[in-house]
Amino acid sequence: MVDIHLSLRQRKLLHYIQDQHSYVTGTELANHLQVSARTIRSDVAEINENLQGTGISIISKRSLGYLLKVEDKKLLKELNQVSNTFLTRDDRTRHMAFCLCLAEEPINLYTLEDEMFISRTTLEHDLAALRKKYVLPYPHINYCRSKNHIFFEDNERKRRIILNTLFSENWNYNARGNAFYQYQYLDEELVDLIMLESQFYLRKYGIVLEDINMIVLNLAIAIACCRMNDGHFLESRKEPLPLDPACVHAADDLLESLEKKLGCIFPDSERQEIYLHLSCARLLDSSALSFGTLELYFAPETIAFANDYLALIREKFQLSFSDNEDFYITLLQYLRYLSMPLHYLNTIQTHTDIVRSNLLIEYEIAILIQPLALSYTGDYWDETELMYLAFCISGALEAANRTYPKLKTVIMAHLNMPASWHLKQKLLSAFHDYLELTALLPVYSKDTYDFSKTDLIITTANKTLTCDPHCKTLLISPFFTKTDQMNLEKHIFQIHINRLYGQKLPSLFQLLQEAFWHEAILTDSRVSIIELLSRDFLDAGYVELDYVEDLLRREAILPFAFQPGVAFLSSLVPSKKTCLSVATLEHRIKWNSYKIRTVILAAVCPGDSTLVFKLLNELYYSSRNYEDAKFLKTKEELLNFFADFAYRT
Repeated sequence: MVDIHLSLRQRKLLHYIQDQHSYVTGTELANHLQVSARTIRSDVAEINENLQGTGISIISKRSLGYLLKVEDKKLLKELNQVSNTFLTRDDRTRHMAFCLCLAEEPINLYTLEDEMFISRTTLEHDLAALRKKYVLPYPHINYCRSKNHIFFEDNERKRRIILNTLFSENWNYNARGNAFYQYQYLDEELVDLIMLESQFYLRKYGIVLEDINMIVLNLAIAIACCRMNDGHFLESRKEPLPLDPACVHAADDLLESLEKKLGCIFPDSERQEIYLHLSCARLLDSSALSFGTLELYFAPETIAFANDYLALIREKFQLSFSDNEDFYITLLQYLRYLSMPLHYLNTIQTHTDIVRSNLLIEYEIAILIQPLALSYTGDYWDETELMYLAFCISGALEAANRTYPKLKTVIMAHLNMPASWHLKQKLLSAFHDYLELTALLPVYSKDTYDFSKTDLIITTANKTLTCDPHCKTLLISPFFTKTDQMNLEKHIFQIHINRLYGQKLPSLFQLLQEAFWHEAILTDSRVSIIELLSRDFLDAGYVELDYVEDLLRREAILPFAFQPGVAFLSSLVPSKKTCLSVATLEHRIKWNSYKIRTVILAAVCPGDSTLVFKLLNELYYSSRNYEDAKFLKTKEELLNFFADFAYRT
């Protein structure tokens, strides 16, 4: 890897100009980097000086500008891996974590400022992000700061775990080249060799791992090789290791093969680590798992944990998943995995809030596990652990939806019978689990047909077909387009959500009319807003302090704001009365990176637990556009906004 020292601005300049296929003017570069044309000329001269003899240079021509000349594309690729390093805060925090893991001595903060071309203020913000992402979570490495120096504790196991996290969290599953190469630490050929060897020996012993655990395994071995070459070895674990003979043999054979091919020695302490990972990550044979074999594969504590959680779901939301064997086995496997000494969860490349917006109801059910998690594991679950549980719950709800009676559906088309039959086949192909097609009718028969036993009319005619409030009409084209399919999916989705809560529960608009209100509040602290709204319920004697503690804990783990406009907060800690408290803010505040003007807090009595589902549905699964309400600050304005929507629906 090339060792070229360029400032962050120079790296940005090089990164920008290499994507241009013609000359770039100095003015364009100056505008892009927000500097003067003189600074650009100076930076180009320094870049050319640093790159002298590499076959890479920036050509400048009067009246045309600048153009990158490259003779060695491989060298440019290596230089790109360096040049992209510090463009964002995430990149800088990863770089600092990487340096701290490898550092033999404390790192000077002034050196980091110069290296990343950032101010001390920016560096301090980056250090706070470093602590949040790599210091506070597992493996909880001690981070020390002495005046202008920082360093990690001298714990080889913790340092390796962080190194593995740095590489695995940036793994590119869509291409062979992977992001960890940018750290200039792991040799590509070494990693490729380890990947081939590990697949061979795991297949030999019938061991199957999830993708993330396969990647962690390969990186752990590669990191071990590099660290041992630098004289850093693991200490043996003192705690007893789980007994799995197949994993013992696989680890020994794999490492012995690598010793011969790499010319290195893996001592017992290193072998233990690889064996432990295999034994913790190995997937159970799903074909052998059933209600009748649970006690052979799962510890009594894991079964009790699952049963207590399902009982709590049944108590709070009147939902029973216990008879779904597939879901129950999946839940047990997840709880078992999280109970292991080592476990890794893959992050989703999509922004977490997009996942949440699609699993709002499921997250509320997942959150129920927190007191049980504390009781059974000694700690609350984090955001990623809750996300995977929400996925699991989503599958259980989907399976339950398929067992409900299908919507009795009539097709009324103004075209001839072949077109109606075509629509029938298209609908059955996409929605046979949810629709029971009872009739194909011409449109004129609307005046004589009995719709009392019909849930849904799908028609190609834009007219009123029935006044029955229990029968929904959907207008579609004769070709059943993607838009038609999306509208039908939305309708079925709403039907399923409506089944989750009681019909006698009050609506969002009704509760807003009776809510506590605070208008045009001046604050930029989300904690102070939570405390302000909670105080209404505390003063009224509806809740105790554990309600507020639960809100703050939920906010710390999974911020309530996940899209702009309105933040909805709730806790299932019981209230003596179901009610809302609302605050509008004088100035919108940044909450989890979103601009929030209105905050709604809910307290629910035990019998109204499913009201949370209804409020989430009315707030976020509607067609309401909160851009229309971003300047509303008074109770009257907001009630008019919500009343208008309630009237239209």
